[in-house]
This record gives sequence, C-alpha cells and structure tokens, in this order.
Amino acid sequence: MSHYWARFKTLGGNRFRIDTRIYLEPTVSPDDGDRVLGCIIGKNPGSATPAKRTAQPTPIVLDGDKFLPTVLSVVRKAYAAAGAPVPSGAYVRVLNLFYLCDRDLSQAKRSLATIRRAPPYPEEKQHYPWAWYAWGGPDRLLDPLKTRFDDLRSDSCFYYARDRDRIMTKRPSSRDLAKHTQGMPQAKVVSHLSQLIRG
Repeated sequence: MSHYWARFKTLGGNRFRIDTRIYLEPTVSPDDGDRVLGCIIGKNPGSATPAKRTAQPTPIVLDGDKFLPTVLSVVRKAYAAAGAPVPSGAYVRVLNLFYLCDRDLSQAKRSLATIRRAPPYPEEKQHYPWAWYAWGGPDRLLDPLKTRFDDLRSDSCFYYARDRDRIMTKRPSSRDLAKHTQGMPQAKVVSHLSQLIRG
C-alpha cells in the first residue's frame, strides 16, 4: 500500500513520470473510479523513482523527494481544519510544467531543450475542483510552458504569493511567484483549502 502512485515511461533514454496521484489514505492500487479532489501544478518530477519496472501504475519511491509528502500533509490538515472526513479513494493529481524526472532542476532544463519526444498527458484536459499552482517564479525557459495551463479547467484556482504573504485566488501569470512547497508557510494554504472543502 502507498500514498504515492504514478506511471513511468522511458523515451529516448529519458524517464518521464506521468499520471501521478497522491492518495489521502494509502491504497493497494489506483482505480479509474477513484475520486480526484484537485490538482497541484509544479515544475517537474524530482528524484522519486518507480518501485518496480512496469508500464502500469506503481508506488513511488520518494528517495528524499519532499514535494509529494508536503502536499499530502497540507491537504490532510485542510480536511482536519474543515472538520470533514477524508473521502475514501480520494487523491490529488500532480501536474507539471514538464514530466522529465531529474533531481537537479538545472540539468533537467538542459535535457528538456534536447528532447524531441515526450509522452502525452491527457490529465491536463480534465476538470478539477481546485487547482493549486506551485511552479515558482519567472524562468526564461519554463515561462513558455506555463501558458499550457491557461485553459486548465477547474472551479477554483489559487497560489501562495510569497511577496504578498497571501493566497491569490486566480491563475498566476508567468511573472508571478507561485510559491513552491519548499519553505512555504503552510497555514494560509491549509486555511484556504479548508474553506474550499467546506464549500
């Protein structure tokens, strides 16, 4: 059983992590009927690796990656703050500006410039109850990738603006600093998510 699941594909010698799910309760295996609570949009998968080599969803070996556990912790705290039970079979989807796995973001960006093929990601076309943007600040190479999410379908978009120390309830522009979870004060995100959970 695991909280963290994904599918991994290797194309042209590069490993991609797709269909990443953070389950609020550990699950034996993902199911198409499981309930998606919302999504978080980050830069790229870090150092996490597959538990086994398979084309099917597999548990993720975190290998020091703190992004997924932080998201899990924040969302679980939000349910507790809302006084709501954690839904059975519920998960948060992880979307990324790009899906190439690499512990070193600088190296990942260099590799990105040479990649000719990447797996499609139809989950970017789905509808999400909420979308949490956490892709960091302006970046010359990554900013063009952000426009892909201008049409992301969700009922509520938000990000934590570090420079304003507040939650912004809109999609960030490429110039905005949509704070990554690393070093992020969690209280305001927990409070905002708890309000969304209460409806």
